[in-house]
Amino acid sequence: MKEEIVLEVNGKRVRLKDFPMRALKGTILGFIRSLNLEEEPKEISIEIRLDEEDNGDP
Repeated sequence: MKEEIVLEVNGKRVRLKDFPMRALKGTILGFIRSLNLEEEPKEISIEIRLDEEDNGDP
């Protein structure tokens, strides 16, 4: 199976098994499609940067 989701945490690639990959893909596609964009998505890139508040650190 060709990898459809590439997940990196702190610059290191995290290998996803089939179920987490399908679950993540379905969640993101469902959200994107609910935006009613003018064209069907072909490629989606998401980058999330966390600050100390997001990490739960004091």
